[in-house]
Amino acid sequence: MPSENRRKFRSIVGKYLAGKADEDESDMVEKYYELFAGKFDRLSELSPEELADVQQRMKGNIRKRTVAAPAKSRMLSGGLFWRAAAAVFVVLGAAWGFFLVKNQHSTAERSVAAKVTHVSAKDQTRFVVLPDGSRVVLHGDARIEYNRDFNQKTREVTLIGEAFFDVVHQNPQGRRPVSFVIKTGKIRTTVLGTAFSIKALPNKAEVVVTVTRGKVSVDDGHKKTVLLTANQQMTYDTRTAVTDEKVVKSEELTAWVQADMIFQDIPFGTLAEMLETRYGVKIGFQNPELRKCLITGRFAGTETLEEVFRVLSMTSNTKFAMAGGELTLSGEGCN
Repeated sequence: MPSENRRKFRSIVGKYLAGKADEDESDMVEKYYELFAGKFDRLSELSPEELADVQQRMKGNIRKRTVAAPAKSRMLSGGLFWRAAAAVFVVLGAAWGFFLVKNQHSTAERSVAAKVTHVSAKDQTRFVVLPDGSRVVLHGDARIEYNRDFNQKTREVTLIGEAFFDVVHQNPQGRRPVSFVIKTGKIRTTVLGTAFSIKALPNKAEVVVTVTRGKVSVDDGHKKTVLLTANQQMTYDTRTAVTDEKVVKSEELTAWVQADMIFQDIPFGTLAEMLETRYGVKIGFQNPELRKCLITGRFAGTETLEEVFRVLSMTSNTKFAMAGGELTLSGEGCN
């Protein structure tokens, strides 16, 4: 790292430890470590005494920020505290230039960057696993968005389009269950652990909620709240605030979730292309002959890619490995 850049960064770190760094500078130090978390080779250059000294100074610094400005301070969890502490030493890494550019972005740009977005293309489905382990299947030109701190205090996503949710129940010992909230315009659907679909197309006035199992609460932010259980559906007209509830066969209405996860005698290469689109990963074959193998399978549509290939590898006599967002298949060709 150029000495000038090193000097500037150490100056900012010094301000951070002294409690004099502004929000942008503090954000830069903390996000620097988040980007390079796990790359601790530089820490070995420090003695335990040096590390302990800076950790103590930083911990006291965090307390001062919390007491002095409770309305603006960002409470750091234990994990974030260690990430911030480690960031002081990862400074010697070559990626400092990234933050020289990143720090020039506006507050609005940082706000957008704090969001995570998943999109499915028209006439396609896309599988997503949320940070809490909940599973979402997006259906044709749909979009979900959530904050990067999802699952730390709240579980809230915003949906445009149609999606199926299989929500993980969270009930930490001694604490209240953590609700899961889906926002579609002014409609909020709240669940604790269930499976259901929501359709809120941008060019339609209706929001449709269909419950497969469990129970959900739907409200419009005013006085209208509806409780739905398995095989019940509610349609809410956003223009008139009128709701229509009825009993349905939810499995039929959500059949699209597994539409491309039921296949018979399909070439492995063709199936791989379908799964690449659905899961957003690259699938490769060490043995090109495997592409010609005919594959048959049936899945619910809410399985992870790893769960799918655990089954496929057994039925096709292959092995798979995941690395860096890419799945690689190996094995002999078909008989």
